[in-house]
Amino acid sequence: FLFTPSFGVGVYENSDGKDLGNAIEFRTTLEFSYQLESKNRIGISIGHISNANLGANNPGVEIISLSYQIPY
Repeated sequence: FLFTPSFGVGVYENSDGKDLGNAIEFRTTLEFSYQLESKNRIGISIGHISNANLGANNPGVEIISLSYQIPY
């Protein structure tokens, strides 16, 4: 079993999508995965995107993802 935390900073342009309150957004993710005998992995991750109150509006977004990873 593997545990992979991650953090990132990015720029978001709202266009027709959800208004996240600021162009600068932060993403934190926790991933739990299992490595198969073939070295491939299956996993689930839970993440959150937020502007850390840099804008007047900070609705945030939660993300749940399932993954199948093939190393190369």
